[in-house]
Amino acid sequence: MLIFVLLLLASSSLVAAEYPRAILPGDFPDPTIIRDGEEFYMTHSPFVYSPGFLIWRSTDLANWEPLARTHTEIRGSAYAPDLVKHDGRYYIYYPASGSNWVIWADDIRGPWSPPIDLKTQRIDPGHVVAQDGKRFLHLSAGTMIPLADDGLSTEGELTTVYKGWRYPREWKTEGFYLESPKLNYKDGYYYLTSAQGGTAGPPTSHMVVSARSKNVDGPWENSPYNPIVRTHSAEEPWWSKGHGTLVCDTHNDWWIVYHGYKRAAHTLGRHTLIDPIKWTDDGWFTLDEDRPPLPASPKVSPVDPSDDFSADKLGLLWSFWGRYPRNAIELKEGSLFLRGRGESPANGRKMLVTIPDHHYEVQVEVDLGEAGAGGLILYYRESVFAGVTADESSLTVHKDATESETFENKLGKNFFLKIINQEDLCTLQVSKDGGEWETLVDHLDVSGMHHNNHRSFYALRAGLVATGSGTTRFDNFRYQSGALAPKPLFRDPVYDGAADPCIVWNPIVKKWWMFYTNRRSTETELPGVSWVFKTKIGIAESEDGAHWSYVGTANIPRLPEELGGGNATLWAPDIVRGDDGAWRLFLSIQAGVAESWGKVPGYIVQLSSDDLRNWKVDHTFDLPVGSYDAEAIRTPQGAWRLYYKDPSNHASTFYFLESDDLRRWSEPQRVLSTQGEGPAMFHWKGADWMILCDGRGFKTFRSDDGIDWIQQPGGPLMPHGSGVGTDDTTTARHGDVIVSKNRAYLYYFTHPGRVGEDATKDGYEQRRSSIQVVELKLRDDRIVAERNDPTYVDLEPR
Repeated sequence: MLIFVLLLLASSSLVAAEYPRAILPGDFPDPTIIRDGEEFYMTHSPFVYSPGFLIWRSTDLANWEPLARTHTEIRGSAYAPDLVKHDGRYYIYYPASGSNWVIWADDIRGPWSPPIDLKTQRIDPGHVVAQDGKRFLHLSAGTMIPLADDGLSTEGELTTVYKGWRYPREWKTEGFYLESPKLNYKDGYYYLTSAQGGTAGPPTSHMVVSARSKNVDGPWENSPYNPIVRTHSAEEPWWSKGHGTLVCDTHNDWWIVYHGYKRAAHTLGRHTLIDPIKWTDDGWFTLDEDRPPLPASPKVSPVDPSDDFSADKLGLLWSFWGRYPRNAIELKEGSLFLRGRGESPANGRKMLVTIPDHHYEVQVEVDLGEAGAGGLILYYRESVFAGVTADESSLTVHKDATESETFENKLGKNFFLKIINQEDLCTLQVSKDGGEWETLVDHLDVSGMHHNNHRSFYALRAGLVATGSGTTRFDNFRYQSGALAPKPLFRDPVYDGAADPCIVWNPIVKKWWMFYTNRRSTETELPGVSWVFKTKIGIAESEDGAHWSYVGTANIPRLPEELGGGNATLWAPDIVRGDDGAWRLFLSIQAGVAESWGKVPGYIVQLSSDDLRNWKVDHTFDLPVGSYDAEAIRTPQGAWRLYYKDPSNHASTFYFLESDDLRRWSEPQRVLSTQGEGPAMFHWKGADWMILCDGRGFKTFRSDDGIDWIQQPGGPLMPHGSGVGTDDTTTARHGDVIVSKNRAYLYYFTHPGRVGEDATKDGYEQRRSSIQVVELKLRDDRIVAERNDPTYVDLEPR
């Protein structure tokens, strides 16, 4: 079984990220967090899913790994827990089945005790220890009850000690709902952090409020800074933010951890979010808008629910709907054997995983064996689900719990199932061999399968179902996140000549921007190659890196006459952001227009901008005339290197310059000589990589220091004729690589019309170009690119 680790900031960029940040994306609601020495532990509401509470561990609040499940037999639906440590023992207090309960352990990994009924009503317990050592639980509606010294029973009566904070009447909420009391002691005050406004409903419903008192039972003074956390508008990226818990890290910095729905993505449930807080001079706390980002770790992979079932026990990310069926699960021979029950996903045996993304694909291999039945599903609750199930005679597509369509099973007992979910629009597919897929249903809308329509605060989880009296075998459950990229990815709507893409995150508009050479392919009357000259730099934008729309062109001032003036040609953009917050654009300049190659001089120019749209010229590099295709990258040591091609004396030689501040540059240092251009440089999986366009595809080089490079064997990536997708059959050219969540994506362009007998012609079809994208994979220490496989782009905002 894989060890799953979550990366908060999946980028080696030093650019500050924005808050709040999702430290656990997916259905991880009602977070409760503690610091225990140098480590942090966190758990969430399991509701009816079993086994028990999933406990996560972190050393930096950024990267989390699942550590253990409590494996307790929870009655009913358990939610809103409070994880605490007191006198060396761990406790989880939680409500379920009309009462409040506690479980305890001497080791956070367990074993954990059976649940103990505290025999008190209300919900959302919050544990606190008074200065005299007496223990209490605060509960919903501002109530409190004393605990016995061992924390395993209650003493006395439930009393009301807090009335909450009255928000403006015109705010759109579900209701007052004073809940989720969590307490911290600091500088002589008890700080009571509560939720109000309702958990779901309108995007602006939930909030976090604060109050303080010298005593655990009040009187409580409300913070003048309330609400501490709230969604103010449906235009914000996170909805219904609330249910907060404070935690102090090892550097004495304070944070608030809470949950929220991703905008217009209620099916994913409530994600765990984090915001920095600061303490004011008058002893209150507010959000800290100036806190730098949490530490990044580009070597850590994001959470991945995939499972090949090769371990001897079930992975921690799996849970079951209802009681944990120990005797119905068997792991052997690298497979999962799941004994069935019921007749459909409504009453069948369901094994589920939380989905962290709004774009993803899941697939699994199924072997029905003797009397087996089951399949692959998306499941909210008994009356709300979709997916594909099968028995020996039929395949059933479940469009929802009440509508299904049945097909003859022509695949036999062994086959593959796949669900592609792109923002709640699903494609359900089957395959005999996992290579050729047949679509059973397309554009199946599951966007309504969430709490606001069906209650209960669950999420639409993916998983496996076994029905009937037999046992079904499952192999290689695979999860792939990302938005499915179309082919072509993008075509320029003005000149239809987009080439040389460069991808950069624009934090101002909160979208990805693609800068590209804007060749004039539609101007077919231009003689020779003059159509590739006098070009501007085009801009397209995307929210997900897969679906792009035209923005316009970069505002670049008229260059000096020695650089071409009004006839200057702008090629091969590359952009980085410096420590001063300004962006630097490196352009290859051709000082004029020519009908054939090599007739006008070429230079490399550096420009700067504060907004990525309006640029000013900084300087022209003093390099041999004709140098071009500059590519900047930051080394792990913090220095900048600018790689470029020098074609002097009819050679093809690559050099780099080095700088600490993107202003002063060193003398050139030679790298290598080889046919090619357009170096794409990137750090990935512990090595430096260079991809060169050589007119026949891409050459790939690897280095440990960025100076000495070794070319990988196996021929070029994506040569002419290797593709079958629309506009993607010809040679891949001049690309840019983006690394996100430890995955690498190559954006490149093609000339789709240069095929067959038409390849040597010169017309619009031969001149036009299209942008494409492919995910790079590392296989036997070699980069490979399967351009004909679906590409799922999953870019983390930077």
